[in-house]
Amino acid sequence: MINSKRSSIFSRRVLTSHPGFTIGHRWHFNFHLVAIVLSLLCIILNTGQTIGVALFLGSFPDLTGVYFVTFFTAFSYGLFACIIACWFGYKGQITPAMREWRWIKYMFVVSIFDAANAFLTTFSSHGSRVPPALTAILSQTTIPFTFIFSKCLLKKKYHWLHLVSVGFVLIGVVFSLVPTFKRMHDGTTDTGLKHGWYWPFIYILGCIPSAIKSIIQEQLQVKFTENARARQEKITRYSVSYFQAVETTMQVILIALCFPLDIVPDVGTSTSIQQWWISFSNGFKCLFNVSHVPGNKCQAAGGTGVLYIVSCLLTSIVSTFLTDHISANWVIIVSSIAPLLSTAFWFIFPAINRWAGVGDMTAWDIGFSLGALPIIFIGMILYRNGGTDRESDEEIPLISEHPTEFFW
Repeated sequence: MINSKRSSIFSRRVLTSHPGFTIGHRWHFNFHLVAIVLSLLCIILNTGQTIGVALFLGSFPDLTGVYFVTFFTAFSYGLFACIIACWFGYKGQITPAMREWRWIKYMFVVSIFDAANAFLTTFSSHGSRVPPALTAILSQTTIPFTFIFSKCLLKKKYHWLHLVSVGFVLIGVVFSLVPTFKRMHDGTTDTGLKHGWYWPFIYILGCIPSAIKSIIQEQLQVKFTENARARQEKITRYSVSYFQAVETTMQVILIALCFPLDIVPDVGTSTSIQQWWISFSNGFKCLFNVSHVPGNKCQAAGGTGVLYIVSCLLTSIVSTFLTDHISANWVIIVSSIAPLLSTAFWFIFPAINRWAGVGDMTAWDIGFSLGALPIIFIGMILYRNGGTDRESDEEIPLISEHPTEFFW
């Protein structure tokens, strides 16, 4: 017999009261305060990532830096994550339970989707393949993908407030893009697909693994916490640093092994392995501004690279925390604000805009972006008021009676 109370979208599941966090087991912080701070950081860092990828790719001559940016970004923050994980391992905060093979399998699957997302979105993010006017629109397809796959893979049961909140977020996103749609209709913005009609579809395809990886990551974190509770483990949250270190290391290996994709006709940026090696090695030379590399933008590659790589690293860490303690759906809703803020950045700094080849932003863009913020904010409030979307919270409490140590 179907339990109508549990299956109804009108039955609100209230999240167990979270006892908060501690730092160094001494300073206690309220859960809602930490959630707000991390959500704001997620917005800021996603904005930095959106701006950074345009600037970093624009630092290299033509398309020569696409594979290099994909590989070097993953390698850099993977190396940093491994160093941090070694420190936490030395402190005894990466337990044998975390190193069990079943969790490694989850991280391997996440790394596959992460690498696919990196290839598909970075390769199609260059302005000559998918113009920024289209990128701002296509990037928001991650929102419905995340909710659909959450329903399919995590068996989530949504309250009607969750569904309404998604509607508000999508309305806000569409509202912010009204000036872009108008310019496309009037033919006053560049929407030409210079390298093939299929690149927008490749970009959309890249949003699918982005959604799935977040959901599988949440699945790992929820299952680990359930098992840790059942075994009465001292540490019941999966280590963020260990997750990032293992998953990113696997991602780097996959990206390195998939270098032949860069010589696939009409997809890659090289026509032979020899040309691929020249472009890849020139990527390092441009990054470190070796004088004989052609192109006059290489002097900025170091700074734009740091901006993009640090933003990617910190976005991954903050998103992992939010996925663990709230949900992947919340992360994607919060992240939807980033394109609005990046629009403001390009408008405020027109010289940087022209340098990166993003395309002109007008006062209309800013006005509609600012108007979209309260709409999306209402959606965020409705989503949190809808209670938890996790089915497992009905069966077993995922929240400890004691505060969670923040840096474990």
